[in-house]
Amino acid sequence: MALQQSEKRLMAILGIALFAVVNFVGYSTLKSKKSGLIEDKEKLEYQLEEFKALETTKPKWEDRRTFLIDQCPQPAFVSEEAAAVEIEAHLKNCALAAGVSETSLVIKPTEMIATANYNQVALNVNASGSAMSIMKLVSLIQAANHSNENNGTIKHGYYAIPNIQFEADRKDPTSLKCAFILARWYSTEVNSGNTVSVPLSTNGGILENYLNNDKLTATK
Repeated sequence: MALQQSEKRLMAILGIALFAVVNFVGYSTLKSKKSGLIEDKEKLEYQLEEFKALETTKPKWEDRRTFLIDQCPQPAFVSEEAAAVEIEAHLKNCALAAGVSETSLVIKPTEMIATANYNQVALNVNASGSAMSIMKLVSLIQAANHSNENNGTIKHGYYAIPNIQFEADRKDPTSLKCAFILARWYSTEVNSGNTVSVPLSTNGGILENYLNNDKLTATK
């Protein structure tokens, strides 16, 4: 049966409409995928630039790592008790240098924290004294290096203060109370050396100069 002219015209219009709808849906889908691929490409290009920057700085960080491993080994962990004795001795030496009375120190042990990279042994410390002496004590404790002017060496202690609080003495405005945790990070390696002294002439480059310059302004 032959189609009438009007029917042919209707079929043509329906075909064109169907074609337009299919193309619109396909174009929208492809456009969405293209936008997603462009975003992924931009992210990858950004990551590539980051990797290139890291590749540029990698030799410097490797040199610093070698210096730290060779010249600044973490102290070897013997026992929690022995570590606590070392930390307390360091605290009292710093207190003496800072002018903080040993009788004003209240020291309590804390539980050791063992991680994959270090063993943390810490003491809970409360100290009081003049504001200047307390600030000097804190600076002496957390300094990365302690220069020995007699023989020109640097001692690396791996001491840290992960938590600290200050409180003014209401009765004496010139006095300051301080509560903090004094920690030391011991190596998990069995063959790690004890705290060492490194000659200042050692080739440590910029890192050694940086560490040396960080040495206690509080001692002035």
